[in-house]
Amino acid sequence: MIFLCLIFMVFLIFFIYKYLSSRSIFFLCTLTIGWILAYISFTLYLSKFNYYYNVVNQFIDFGPGTWNRLVLGNFDTHTLIRLLNLGIILFYFSFLSFSISFVSSLRSHPKLRFVYIGLGIVGIIQFLFYDPSLNLMLQDLAFEADKMDLYEKLSRTGDIVFQVINDTYLILSLALFLYHYIRYYQLRSIRDHTFYITISLLPLTFVHLFIFYWAPANFVRITFSKSFINYVQPSINLFLMEYRFFPLLAIGAIGIMLYNIYKFKANEARYSNINIITKKKIDTASLGIRAFTHAIKNHLLAIRSEAEYLQEKFADDEDALYSLKLITESCEQSFQSINQANDKLKQITLNIKAVPLDVPIERAIQRFRSNLTNVEIHFEKTNSNILVYMDEDYINEVLNNILKNSVEALSNAGGSIWVSVNYVDQWGTISIRDNGPGIEAEHVEEIFTPFFSTKPSITNWGIGLSFCHKVITAHSGKIEVKSEVGKYTQFDILLPLVKRV
Repeated sequence: MIFLCLIFMVFLIFFIYKYLSSRSIFFLCTLTIGWILAYISFTLYLSKFNYYYNVVNQFIDFGPGTWNRLVLGNFDTHTLIRLLNLGIILFYFSFLSFSISFVSSLRSHPKLRFVYIGLGIVGIIQFLFYDPSLNLMLQDLAFEADKMDLYEKLSRTGDIVFQVINDTYLILSLALFLYHYIRYYQLRSIRDHTFYITISLLPLTFVHLFIFYWAPANFVRITFSKSFINYVQPSINLFLMEYRFFPLLAIGAIGIMLYNIYKFKANEARYSNINIITKKKIDTASLGIRAFTHAIKNHLLAIRSEAEYLQEKFADDEDALYSLKLITESCEQSFQSINQANDKLKQITLNIKAVPLDVPIERAIQRFRSNLTNVEIHFEKTNSNILVYMDEDYINEVLNNILKNSVEALSNAGGSIWVSVNYVDQWGTISIRDNGPGIEAEHVEEIFTPFFSTKPSITNWGIGLSFCHKVITAHSGKIEVKSEVGKYTQFDILLPLVKRV
């Protein structure tokens, strides 16, 4: 097992090097490295003094020959103690730092670095507090000054303080994940990501506490001779638990982590397949509509030409002129619908640049507000300047389509539309919610399909939301929808943030 841990550590170091730009990935890897470092140094420390082989071997699973080679190995004891304490402290530090970086955006406040520095300083103080050489020096001074009682009292107090700090790190980390999950519950991708990360970390936390609930610890004690140091046996006797169950616990923990990773990947693959299928439908519709419009335009031109001819021939017949005028106007509306369908389904070319997220939103809202009577639009702006990568004109058109659908849904009975912007993880988010009639559950996953519409009409071809899907995915973004009949419909758009260094 220990050799597999070493291989895993090398792999993680490579992983960190490859994805060093992501702060949360960095802390996640240092968290795992800290645990592995503690596990290896703990094993070597036990073998150094041949402590309770029969007990320890139940979960380390070494053969007698391997154990004897470790026992006879020339490992520096103080170095092993330092590595053990360093791994434990690194685990707690990285756990909280990972949770902070995970729940904060890439555009997080620059002062957040001082939080990491503060946590690092606490970790350094804790490391020095348990340093064996420093403790031996303080014990010598206390012994010479006849203050051993004071030293032991301070040592016990420090143990309690740092144990509380480390436990607080874990509790606070899990609380941050829970807060993040609740706060962004409406955003499916963010919610699922947070859930699976949290559930995957819980088994690792349990296994860590199962083995190292007592760590870090002071393992050195002075004796009657300075050249002879008493190295303490770790307190690994757990009530109601036996170490022969450890392999099962470890396998179970790893199994839970792998299962959650599998479930997360499966969900992502499912939604990715939905996006791929929708994209194929849009591309197919684009080809079909070009062939369709080429044929139908000729028929519309012929109808309009005949209508114009008849208008001249029956210039004195008011009833005939009225009917012919309707035919001509219908032809013009059909031309416009065909051209709009062509424009929305054709291949798009984006002009990507960094744009404040609220700029296209304000443009779209302004376009509607002047013509609204019984519908109110509420825009919730943030104080921060959220920069995202976008083609402003295309995103503005997307927002126009979604707002238009909401306005049409509310036009009869009236209602309100709420638009809000935010940022989470690497995304800038736009949420558009109305309190209209909602969408039937069986229709929610179909609304991005070309020519699908819950309100068919002559001018509505059901391609507006297909266009929105095409534009957002072209931005490497995400668009999600949820609705409840009789209560609300909400669209969530996620666009890549401009990373601030």
